[in-house]
Amino acid sequence: METVYTDTHAHVEKFAESLGEEGAKAVLAAFADANAIAGANATADANAAAGVKAGDGNPALLLDPGTDVDDLPRRIALAAGLLGIAPDADGRFALPPWLHFAAGVWPGRPALDDPDASMKALRASIAAAGRQGVRVSAIGECGFDFHHMEADEKTQLRLFSAQIELAVELGLPLIVHSRDAAKATLDALGAAGVAGAAARDIPVIIHCFGYGPEEVRAFLDSGAWISFAGNLTYKKSEPLREALAIVPDDRLLLETDAPYMNPEPRRGKASSPLDVVRTYEKAAALRGTTARALADKVSANAFGLFAPRL
Repeated sequence: METVYTDTHAHVEKFAESLGEEGAKAVLAAFADANAIAGANATADANAAAGVKAGDGNPALLLDPGTDVDDLPRRIALAAGLLGIAPDADGRFALPPWLHFAAGVWPGRPALDDPDASMKALRASIAAAGRQGVRVSAIGECGFDFHHMEADEKTQLRLFSAQIELAVELGLPLIVHSRDAAKATLDALGAAGVAGAAARDIPVIIHCFGYGPEEVRAFLDSGAWISFAGNLTYKKSEPLREALAIVPDDRLLLETDAPYMNPEPRRGKASSPLDVVRTYEKAAALRGTTARALADKVSANAFGLFAPRL
């Protein structure tokens, strides 16, 4: 049986394109099997009921983030189909509790051409998901990308700020994409009142963290959770490894960003959530623990962030 650990950021639609239908079905089936075993071993205490460590099992959460204004209903239907779950007579899906969806708009064209229209479409997408029986677990991914720079900072900020406000309005975690934009990201979160001692009570997750120890301290000081991806294993990623050492257990997440960021030794090949095990192994070695023990901690963090908002 495949080793399955929580993956807090994997694009199901995109890795299904890379792996093909049967490959994607196998990935989701592995998560279903792992969670079924964990459930069979679960004790009746509150932690087990919340989805954290259960007996000898290791519950594994999978979160599928959004990138486009209207992709959410399509992603839900795809994942349900891969799991063999048909809609009921009202078009609603009974999805497993380990599978979570976020809704958000990545800072690219054409979303940046008209941020107001993009937000209107995103809200409509979230409403459509509700009609499918799915309440989103987070807003995102959203933020700044100064590497691709598909619009100026002011325009990117407009779209990002609107999504921060939506997360606050709905009381949902915010999944942040920040590339070559650490200061701008911190400034935007602070200006929106979701960072620092006086922050409004929504969790902020810096996904696929791509900076070093100085930046990770600043994000931790702002109250953020930090999520590391497969690039943690890359030869030239020493600043990431230094940053990992600073993050406390209760603020740590791990992800694939599948189909991207495949950890070594499969760098450059399309990844799936099953590849996240190698990131856990690397992170565990750096932190002086085992991959299984780290998976328990990350699962507890992930279910705590996303499951209570169902």
